[in-house]
Amino acid sequence: METQLSNGLTFLAYATGAMVVIVGCMLTVVLFNLSKLTKNINETTTIVKTEIEPTLKNINKSVEIISSVVIKADEGIQNIKNFVSKTPFKIVGQLSKLTGKAAKGFFSGLITAFKTFSKK
Repeated sequence: METQLSNGLTFLAYATGAMVVIVGCMLTVVLFNLSKLTKNINETTTIVKTEIEPTLKNINKSVEIISSVVIKADEGIQNIKNFVSKTPFKIVGQLSKLTGKAAKGFFSGLITAFKTFSKK
């Protein structure tokens, strides 16, 4: 009986040792792959950083140019508004507003009449 118990315990010890070796090998492979992954991530972030910095500078410069154009256009429009409000062109501006409203009303009435007559 002791030999059977001894044989079982011996087999258990060998099996445990084999499992420890297998788990150790798997852990080594996982750590090696993790090391390669971190190296690749580091290279990728370096590449992205070197590529994105000039792009961001170009975008920033474009935004500055567009902003300056918009500011200049706004100043020009403001100058025109000031000029029109101080000159007799103010009357023309008000007349153009009235004509725009009249034309809009005329065309909407024309469209309504066309829809009405086209249904019959």
